Amino acid sequence: MYLNNQTMKKIFQQSKTYYWMLSVLMVFGMASCRKYNDRGTGGTGAPKITRVRYISKTDTIKNVSHPVNLDSANVYDDIKLVKFDSTVTQGRLNTQYAIIGENLLNTTHVYFNGTEVYFNPALVSDKTIIVTIGSNVPFGPSQSNKLTVVTTQGKVDYDFSIAQPPPVITTFAPLAAGAGDIVTITGSVFNDVISVKFDDTPAEIVGTPTATEIKVKVPAGIVQAYVYVTTAGGTTKSAASFGFKYLIYGDDLTLYWGGNGGGYDGYGSTRDYASTAHVKRGTHAIAVNVDNGYGALQLGYGGATLNVAASGLTSIKVSIYGGANFKTGDRVQLVVNGGYDKAVPLTIVPGAYTDFTIPLSSLGNPSTISEITFQTLGVAAPATFYVDDLGFI
Repeated sequence: MYLNNQTMKKIFQQSKTYYWMLSVLMVFGMASCRKYNDRGTGGTGAPKITRVRYISKTDTIKNVSHPVNLDSANVYDDIKLVKFDSTVTQGRLNTQYAIIGENLLNTTHVYFNGTEVYFNPALVSDKTIIVTIGSNVPFGPSQSNKLTVVTTQGKVDYDFSIAQPPPVITTFAPLAAGAGDIVTITGSVFNDVISVKFDDTPAEIVGTPTATEIKVKVPAGIVQAYVYVTTAGGTTKSAASFGFKYLIYGDDLTLYWGGNGGGYDGYGSTRDYASTAHVKRGTHAIAVNVDNGYGALQLGYGGATLNVAASGLTSIKVSIYGGANFKTGDRVQLVVNGGYDKAVPLTIVPGAYTDFTIPLSSLGNPSTISEITFQTLGVAAPATFYVDDLGFI
């Protein structure tokens, strides 16, 4: 076959390009192999650990609030990382560390307190292992407090404890209660709880706390307070406050409500604001004796403007007891500021108190509060219901 000069020139150029690319690839390949081989084969003796260090330095910012959810925030020291090299004897969960020693290149396993943690073999040299302590690693006085490194040549144990994380408050119930009543706090990492406080007032811990639940007695004099749980891991402050931000009725009407120094009450009923018949807590409740199917407890406010946003009010909390002639399924509707078109019906349980928390967003998002009404919805009269612990949270 005959090839002209132009074709031969083209083949020659393609051949030059091919061999040039092959040469480049061979150079890169040898460089890569050399880089890998620079790690060496590692020491042949048993592994040794001389220390554990942060990959960067930690600066501490005291008492920082870390929101967990709408109900809880952790208050503990913030650990800020800056470039540095510092030796540590205790680790924190979800934190990265460098294990320093000898004969570490052929590491196969790393354990903290008997729990294996992941490490990237590419970040291992004969003198260093980079690891992250996972959230599943156990902590506390019952643990071995040992770091264990296993290699193909043996294993080594090193004294290294894990710090307890700060506690987490998920919720507490009831949201409001009287002095001496029991409040159950639920959450996590309550291990070895040291104290529980309502603001600065210590609360008595009842029974034996668990890692997820603490029961306490409400201290005397608490109307509204944040809940603080302290353990060896730090102190957590609840995001929501216990009790009421604004109380309308505890054992008596707050001033300027329902005719107590101002305001008004009503209608289609007789009201006893000092009833002792069925009390949720304290000494008194409101007894409402309705004389028709739509009788009500109406409480008008006659004081200075009660601004919702300025007072931080989000919901109405109330406890209602179904008394004489109340039947299963009977209802009372909650109305704010006369907004009957935005009323929220509440199903009342005969012979027992039911706690209700109704967001103001469900009641028309009022900007101020001037009146609260609890009206029966076709309940056969005469009938009686009781109201206690009424206020805003």
